[in-house]
Amino acid sequence: MKRATNNTWRRVLSSGVCLTALLTPLGHSSALAADEASSTDAATAPAAPAAPPEKPKIDVRKLFAMNCSWCHDGYGMHAGKGPKLAGTTMSHEQVYLRIEKGKSGAMPGYGKVLSKDQIQVLADYIKALPSE
Repeated sequence: MKRATNNTWRRVLSSGVCLTALLTPLGHSSALAADEASSTDAATAPAAPAAPPEKPKIDVRKLFAMNCSWCHDGYGMHAGKGPKLAGTTMSHEQVYLRIEKGKSGAMPGYGKVLSKDQIQVLADYIKALPSE
């Protein structure tokens, strides 16, 4: 009988899994596994998506002064070399296209100089000008 017990212990001790189970204090292996799992999850978890970059705010008066005030006086409120823009009867789309493409012999197109957002802001500004 003693011989059978010796063989059983040899098998138990030769098994790495059983040896680890015998040598690890109770509760420690589950805590260790939990720590390893949480650190692995944190390392492999995808980062939170970054907020989309904000478009820079366009200063429409500065944009108008730099591009339009050469011909349209008083920020579009008075005629200069070009017509008064305040109170225009053109639709928003017509104003946008006029800024983008220009008018032959009268106004250069700004479609290659300004971004679509800048043209949109200028068209919004012009349509919002009071007719006086």
